[in-house]
Amino acid sequence: MKVFFSFAGVVLIAAGLFTLVHPEIKMPANKEEAEIGPMKVPIETRRIITVPPIAGGIVMLAGGGVLFCGLRMN
Repeated sequence: MKVFFSFAGVVLIAAGLFTLVHPEIKMPANKEEAEIGPMKVPIETRRIITVPPIAGGIVMLAGGGVLFCGLRMN
């Protein structure tokens, strides 16, 4: 159980750090084809999700707490 909490804490810290360094997540939303004369042109739209820096900080603090509790377990 101690190893699980330690691992979960490290993962949460890494996820929080990642969101602070790279706050935008880009995901493809739609793929369509437009016909221009005899040619078909692919059009792809993207969704951009912005994670606020405070959320990354909270996730890092939660990861630190979980890691601390995991190391203190008997």
